[in-house]
Amino acid sequence: MTSPSLSRTALAGLLLVGGGVMTSCMVGPDYETPLTEMPASYRYDSRKNGREAARRDDWWKVFHDGGLNRLISDVRSSNHDLKAGVKRVEQARAIVRLAAADAYPQLSASPSISRNRSSDEIAMGGGTGNLFSAPLSASWEIDLFGRIRRGVQAAAADAQASEESLNALRLSLEAEAASGYFNLRALDRQIQIVQSGVDSRQGSLQLVKDRNELGAVSSLDVSQAEALLASSEADLAGLRRQRTAQEAALAALAGRAASTYHIAADPLDGTPPSVPAGLPAELLRARPDIRGVERQLAAANERVGVATAAFYPSVSITGSLGFQAADFENLFNHGARFWGISPQVYVPVFQGGRNKANLAQSQARYEEVLETYQQTILDALAEVETRLSATRLLDTQNAAQARAVKASAQALSTAREQYKGGTTSYLNVLDAERTALDSERQQALLRGSDYINTVNLIRALGGRW
Repeated sequence: MTSPSLSRTALAGLLLVGGGVMTSCMVGPDYETPLTEMPASYRYDSRKNGREAARRDDWWKVFHDGGLNRLISDVRSSNHDLKAGVKRVEQARAIVRLAAADAYPQLSASPSISRNRSSDEIAMGGGTGNLFSAPLSASWEIDLFGRIRRGVQAAAADAQASEESLNALRLSLEAEAASGYFNLRALDRQIQIVQSGVDSRQGSLQLVKDRNELGAVSSLDVSQAEALLASSEADLAGLRRQRTAQEAALAALAGRAASTYHIAADPLDGTPPSVPAGLPAELLRARPDIRGVERQLAAANERVGVATAAFYPSVSITGSLGFQAADFENLFNHGARFWGISPQVYVPVFQGGRNKANLAQSQARYEEVLETYQQTILDALAEVETRLSATRLLDTQNAAQARAVKASAQALSTAREQYKGGTTSYLNVLDAERTALDSERQQALLRGSDYINTVNLIRALGGRW
């Protein structure tokens, strides 16, 4: 019979050998970040100076807008989609710990007590007795070829991808809130313009009525003035309806009930800040969606290693030790001790093609994610180019629209003077008023589009500044 000291020595030796082998070999491909050819500069960037923009977490502060700062703060702290994303990251991190647990020996204790009667045919005279048992069992799979380690690394890469998905969601929600906010302020500017038009047309209507009573103009002029005023009032109600809907959407983003959330009117004015695009290669580090897909690619690569390890033998060790006795008072005596150890080797001789199919699936998954990674980069480049092009064209549009506003205002002033002098019809005044109002509203729309495009450009660049 083997002595306890010898058995402990043998067990320690097996553990040491297993631990040494465990770190000696990992089958399957080692991951390397794919090389991606990137253009040297953006086609539509007017500031091609090679300067890289610095990344910061509070990109929206570049607009220097207290209302926007408060809105983004509410989104970050109270948006429920964002909170759900945080929980998804916590789940992914827990899966890493779950996978890592397979690398450690599993210990369990199962104390028991039983009472039984032996058969007369087995034990002479039969008999009834108790059995008290206090065993401690252990099992450990020695990770000879890296199956467990590859699994842990795959889970860790998945967790990192989940974190990047959260970053992408946060950036998306921030950009959505900022775009909605500037749309709200552009609506405030349009409401201001149309309200001013309503006030002006009310004055014009009174003027026409006075002249009609004096017989200077016909009732046709009065009807035309009333129709134009009614049209402006309808436009004003429509703009206020749009503002209510936009404010409710912002309330939902901020995690608040629409009935209790209000953003004070603040007509949009000025111009948005100029955003340097930096270098295209910076997108690989700046955009969380690209970083997330790259981490998915790393996880897929590790799972190819897991599938490869399935072709190799695996070694596990199980053992038990404890105490057994017929009487409880003798349970922990020296003579009540027992132990056992059992190394086992599993060799996959024939699996019916299971391992080959699993490896093929893992390799195909890696290639699929690789294509997704490359396409994500191309989509990101296209998005940045689109926003840079829009910036340039919006500058041209805004300049042209400013000239249109100035010219239409001058035309309206001239038409009114001529009408008062009796040298033109009221229809010309109506056309001039309509043109002037439409020009101002179009200018407000373009200004809002300019701000929103700047927000989307920052988002396309990954939230850099």
